[in-house]
Amino acid sequence: MRSVCRRSAFIAATMLLAMTAGAAAAEIKIVNANALTIAMREIAANFTKETGHQVTFTGVSPGLVDQRVKAGEVYDIIINATASMEAYEKEGRLRAGSRRPFARVGIGLAVREGTKLDLSTVESTRKVLLDAKAITYSDTRTGGLSGINAAKVIANLGLTDALKDRTKILANGRELIANGEVDIGLYNLSEIARFPGVVSAGPVPEAVQVYINYDAAVPASNAAPEPALALLKYFARAASRPIWTSAGLDVVGD
Repeated sequence: MRSVCRRSAFIAATMLLAMTAGAAAAEIKIVNANALTIAMREIAANFTKETGHQVTFTGVSPGLVDQRVKAGEVYDIIINATASMEAYEKEGRLRAGSRRPFARVGIGLAVREGTKLDLSTVESTRKVLLDAKAITYSDTRTGGLSGINAAKVIANLGLTDALKDRTKILANGRELIANGEVDIGLYNLSEIARFPGVVSAGPVPEAVQVYINYDAAVPASNAAPEPALALLKYFARAASRPIWTSAGLDVVGD
C-alpha cells in the first residue's frame, strides 16, 4: 500500500513539475531587421533548448519594422537600425533603460558561385568593379538600407560616375548574379548567401566600408520583460559570437 502511495505521490509531483515548467515557459516575439534573422534563429534555438522559452521572428526590412512598430503591433523585442530605435525611445515606445547596441553589418560583394575576387586593398577592389560588365544592389524603395550603403561604398571608392551606366538597381539582383546576367552585387554581408548559386567574395576594405548599426530593446508594452531581457543577454554572450561572425555580422552588445 505504501509503495502504491509513494508511486502515486511521485507521479503527482512529476506532473506538477511538468505543469510548472510549461507555465514558466514564455513565447518571445521579435520583430527585426532581416539582415539579422539567420544568425538570431540559430542562437535562439540554443536558448530554447536551455530555457524552454520559444522564440518567433518577424524578419522584414528596416522600413517595414518601422511601419509595424508605429502601427502598434505587439512584440516582446524590437531590433532595428539605431536611428529608428532612438526615435522609438524618444516617442516612449521602449521600456526605459532597455535599449542597447546590438549588432552591425557591412557591405560585401556577391558573386556567382566559383568566382574569386581580390578585395585585399582599395585599389584591387576598384579594379574588380571597373572590370565588371554589370553590377547591382538593392532598390531602397523596398524599405531596406543596404542599397543606400552600397551607393556610399561606391562613392567612397570614387566610382559613382564610372559605374553609373553599368549599375542595375533591382529587387532580384541576386537571381541575375546566379544566372550570369550581372557580375557583382553589393549587399549586406549577412544577406548574400540567401540565393542558391550566389556566394560572398568578402567584405569591401575597411577604409571604404559603411555599416548599418542595429539596436535592440524591449517595448514599453511588454509587461513581463524578464524572458526577453534574458534572450538579449544570450544573444550578446561570448559563446554566441562565432555564430554572428559566420553570418557576416559583428555583435556589439554587452
